[in-house]
Amino acid sequence: MHQIFDLLKRRCLFLSAMGMLLCSTTYAQDSLKDLPEYSLPLTGQKMVIAHCMTNIIRYKGHPLEDSCNPDYYSAKGNSSSGLGGLTQVKPMEDSLLANASLDETVEFEMRAAIRSGIDGFQFYYILHNPKWDDIIKAYFRVADKKQINFKFTFCISHPDGGTEALKIEEFSKRINSIMDEVGRNNSHWLRTPDGRLVIYQWDGEHLADIPADKQGLPDQFYIARAYKRLANAVHERFACVFTINKEISKEELDHFLDYFPATWIWTLPYDNNYLGNMVAAECKLRHRTFTASVFSDFYTSKLLKKGTWNMYHQVGDAVSAGISNVERKYITTGLSYNFRKLFEFGIKQDAPIINVITWNDYPEGHHLAPEINHNEGFSILLNYYKSVWKSLPSPYADRDVAIVFFKKYKHNVKPYPYNIPVVSFQKEVIPQSWEDSIEVVTMLPVKGKLRVNDKVKDVAAGFVSTKFPMQPGPVQVAVIRGGRTSLQFSTPEGITDKPYRSDRLTYTFSSEFYRFYDDLFKGFTPEYSHEYNPRFINERKIITTQ
Repeated sequence: MHQIFDLLKRRCLFLSAMGMLLCSTTYAQDSLKDLPEYSLPLTGQKMVIAHCMTNIIRYKGHPLEDSCNPDYYSAKGNSSSGLGGLTQVKPMEDSLLANASLDETVEFEMRAAIRSGIDGFQFYYILHNPKWDDIIKAYFRVADKKQINFKFTFCISHPDGGTEALKIEEFSKRINSIMDEVGRNNSHWLRTPDGRLVIYQWDGEHLADIPADKQGLPDQFYIARAYKRLANAVHERFACVFTINKEISKEELDHFLDYFPATWIWTLPYDNNYLGNMVAAECKLRHRTFTASVFSDFYTSKLLKKGTWNMYHQVGDAVSAGISNVERKYITTGLSYNFRKLFEFGIKQDAPIINVITWNDYPEGHHLAPEINHNEGFSILLNYYKSVWKSLPSPYADRDVAIVFFKKYKHNVKPYPYNIPVVSFQKEVIPQSWEDSIEVVTMLPVKGKLRVNDKVKDVAAGFVSTKFPMQPGPVQVAVIRGGRTSLQFSTPEGITDKPYRSDRLTYTFSSEFYRFYDDLFKGFTPEYSHEYNPRFINERKIITTQ
C-alpha cells in the first residue's frame, strides 16, 4: 500500500511539475507580449544619438584600424600603394591624438560630437572584445570630471557564436563591470523617464537561441526573452530598440512590435516608398516609439572579398589579394539629398530620437567626425535641422551660409590605373546621375545671387538646395547682393575628369569651415583634401562681409 501511495505521489508531483512548466511557457509569453511599458516614452526630451564605433579612436599606443589609418591614404610611399592606397578617408584626429592619453581622446570625441549637434553615443558592442570596456569607462570618467552633458548606452551588435547562455554570461559580466565602476545611477546613462536603460541592437537577434520547436511562438518572442534574461543578469530593466537592416513585411514588423518598445532603421536610403513610412505608421498605431535615422554617405574604404561582406582587416592581406579579387560597397545618396530627406522625415514624424549613422565609422564612409573629405558639411545640416525639429532659432539665422557638396568625378568615369570595383548593395532608389553635379545648400537671411564657378542663379532666403554643372577644378562659391559679394570661398579639393583611383566619397566644404573648427580642442588644426587641386595653398580664404 505504501509503495502504491509513493508511486501515486511521485506521479502527481511529476504531473504538477509538467503543469508548472507548461504554465511557465504560457506565462512567459504573456509576460513579454504587449507590456504596458512598451507604450511609455523612450525619452523626456528630443535627442540626437549617434552610433559610435567604440574602438575606432586614436590615442597613444592605439592606432586607427588599417581601413581608416591615414598611413594608407596616399597612393604612393606606403605598403598599400599597389591598391592606389587602401583608404579614401583621413580622420583629422590622427595627428592631434597620436600621443594623447585615452582620456584626452574621448574628451575630443565628445566635444567634436557636441559641435556637430550630437547629444550622446550608443556604443557598438560586440562579444570577445573586453578591452573596449576600458574605452567606455573612460567616456564616463571624463564626462563626469569635465561636466560634459552627454549620454551613453550600448548597442548589442551581431552577437554570433556560442549559445544564448554563454553570450549572456559574457555580456552581463562585462556590462556589470562597467556599470558597477561608473555607477548605475550615473546621469550619463541613456534612460527612459521611468528609469529603464535604453539598449540599442544592431543585428542583435542572434543573442537568442531559437528552438526547432517554437511552440507556435514567433522568433521575436525568443529574442525578447533573451534580452529579458540579459537585463535580469545585469540587474536592470531594458527598453530595447530593435534594428531594421533590410526591407521587412508588416507581419514581421508587428511581431517585433509585440515584444519591443522601439525601433530604428539602419542605412536604407530615402525615396517616396521609404520603409520608414510603414514602420512609423505601425509604431503610431501600436503605441511604440519610432526613432528616426539619418546617414550622410555610404562608401567603404573597407576592401572586401568579391561578392561578400568579408573584410580584409589587415593591409597586407588586402594587398596580397590584389585589385582583381576585391571590391568596395556603395549606396547612392545624392550628395546631401538622402541626409536632408531622412531628417525631414524624422521631423515630420516628430520622432523623439534622431539616430546618426554614424559618428566615426570612417571605413563605411558615413561618419560625421572630423575628416578631410566630409569636413563639417553634414554637421552644419544637422545643427540646422535640429533647431527646426526642436522649434528653436536656427544657429545660422544671423548670417549667410553656403555648403558645397560634390563627388570628385562623375559616376560613369573609369578611374585609372586603380579601378577597384564599387558595388551598389541596396535597392538603387536614388539615381547615380543625381550625383553628377555640384550642390550648394544655402541659408540666407535675405535672397541673393549664388555664383558657382561661372554660373549664377537667384536663390531665395532661408534653406535652399541648388545644383550646378560639374566641371574640373576647385569649386568657387560666392553670394552676391546688389553687386556686392557678401560671402566667397574656394574649395581645397577639386573635381577631376581623370581620377587615378575609385573614390565615391562625398566631399563637402562650407563658409563655416573655420568658424566650426576654430577652438574645437586645444592643439587641433584642421587638415585638407586637395589631391585633385595640386595648387591649393591654405590661406584661410573665406571672405564674409556680414
